[in-house]
Amino acid sequence: MPSPTSSVQRNLSYCLILILSVIWGLAFVAIKRAEFELSPENLTLLRWIIASASFLVLAPIIGKPNKPIQKNHVPRILLVSFASVVGYHFTLNYAETIVSAGLAGLLISFGPIFIALLSTIFLKEKISGLLILALALALAGTFVLSIGANLTFRQITGPIAMIIAAFMYSVYSVGSKPLVKEYGALPTAVWLAVIGAAFTFPLFSSNFVAQILTLSTIGWLSVIYLAILSTVIANMILYTLIGEHAVSRLSVQLYLVPLVSLIGGIVLLGESLSVLTIIGAGFLFAATALATHKH
Repeated sequence: MPSPTSSVQRNLSYCLILILSVIWGLAFVAIKRAEFELSPENLTLLRWIIASASFLVLAPIIGKPNKPIQKNHVPRILLVSFASVVGYHFTLNYAETIVSAGLAGLLISFGPIFIALLSTIFLKEKISGLLILALALALAGTFVLSIGANLTFRQITGPIAMIIAAFMYSVYSVGSKPLVKEYGALPTAVWLAVIGAAFTFPLFSSNFVAQILTLSTIGWLSVIYLAILSTVIANMILYTLIGEHAVSRLSVQLYLVPLVSLIGGIVLLGESLSVLTIIGAGFLFAATALATHKH
């Protein structure tokens, strides 16, 4: 029989996962809205300038690692930092200049499939038939969703960019696990974000200041939502869950994020919901279920 303490921890994990799912689901809507006024590179840069500054303010309180940084972890830290900031967010921002917020949220379902693949590769385990079927279903779902979105051949780069973003999500989710174990969840969240923000500096362009100066109130609210709620708060929740093994165990989060983004896109941005979208979403949810199935 579970102890009262374990029950409280489990319920707390569910609450954190629900909060994270809503924050990240609505982030797809906020990105779409912000890109009415900002280019993908300028949105990435502005978001992470604000987020990294916030993390630096929090660093004296929550940023001290549990132990000194080991030299052999530096390559991993750099890789995970790049993947979590530029690798994920820039490709995601670019994708949403082409695809809807709802479609972007659905395509991020490739994330858990890639996580399963990476875990299989690094754990030297045999790839299961279920995982192969999950990948096939996900590809079929992407094809159906792309048809339903009436994308031209050139615009197909949007879904491709979303799949790359999902892969980057899997890289930093899997890659950060040993770092959380060694240095703690919150210090890992702080310093991966700060280091990752440094990788955004090459994105600086001549129109960065011009776009910021003309940013509307709603545009600023979208950016602040992305920087503070969807980055600072969400990352602290994410790495806490990674440290507790909760993300892999409580797969409900994998279904809530695309659902929230789909509903948010329809309600807040007036995006449409077609039969093909529903069919494609069904393929992707089935793929996620198979990829995260525990034998």
